[in-house]
Amino acid sequence: MIARSLALAVLVACGSPPAAKPPAAKSGEGDAAAFVDMARTALVGHRAPAATIELLDGSRVDLAAVLGKRPIYLKFWATWCVPCREQMPHLEETFRAHGDELAVYAVDVGVDDPIASVREFVAAKRLAVPVAYDADGSIAEQFHLDVTPQHVLVDRAGVIRYVGHKVTPELEAAIAQVLAPPAADAASAPALAAASFPPLSLDDGSSLDLATRKPAPIALTFGALFCDSYIVDSRPEIGAACAAHAKQVEAVRKVHPDLQWITVAFPVWTGADDIADYRKRLGATTPIGIDRGNAWFRRFNVRNPYTTIILDAAGTELGRVEGDGTGLAALADKAR
Repeated sequence: MIARSLALAVLVACGSPPAAKPPAAKSGEGDAAAFVDMARTALVGHRAPAATIELLDGSRVDLAAVLGKRPIYLKFWATWCVPCREQMPHLEETFRAHGDELAVYAVDVGVDDPIASVREFVAAKRLAVPVAYDADGSIAEQFHLDVTPQHVLVDRAGVIRYVGHKVTPELEAAIAQVLAPPAADAASAPALAAASFPPLSLDDGSSLDLATRKPAPIALTFGALFCDSYIVDSRPEIGAACAAHAKQVEAVRKVHPDLQWITVAFPVWTGADDIADYRKRLGATTPIGIDRGNAWFRRFNVRNPYTTIILDAAGTELGRVEGDGTGLAALADKAR
């Protein structure tokens, strides 16, 4: 187990995170509208980040080498995401029609989605479109992922022109737009702000700031709040583990009230109403914060379904428990 110090975690600047509940949306993206609008506000009109993506075959693509030369189409997806699977033929068709002039990549989000499942899906569907795997969450963080699928279109000059969720006439028009010559004002487009490690807004009205909190042991549970419900249909073993882990957290928390217990929610498809539903289903009582921007998942290198990390008073990681939560009680004892 690699120890992590809070001193390292807070070297980057802190900023105020958005409210946990997505803002009201006016776009035509249905239930995903609020989440899409957040990403659109953050991304559209800015220069795309020079990220590096890793493909399933192990090769890497440095987007910095593509930006300014070819337009780019990124689709963020997961095998457990039903609309992602439904839309994959559209992405495949787009790649086959425009792959010589449009850099198309399907980027699996890598959370609650083992790479073996991704490889199995790609083989079963005989996909030709290049598929990437966001193993550390860095791509999702840089592109403000809040929903799946999420389509991002970057023009020839390297400026993000479109973010969407559904396959719509607007998406098709955006594809045609980025295939056109670059806009005259593209060179003046602002760069995206550097990633930071922000305080986490909690649903009890408080916030957690690792840079300023008083020294004390803390237990951070990372998870997708829909893991025990939506994902259970496509990945029943993951869903069962998520529910078991959540119950372990509640049980161990009663024995260790000396620990501060916080749940960090994966931001995709997650708003205030989803927190309330999660509490009703699993009886969760810990304060919950939505990790807008994926900064917490990224900094703590959490990719597996349901992970609880315990830090000592100095901020050093004592250990982590994944899956169904077996071993959490023993780990919590180390914090005494």
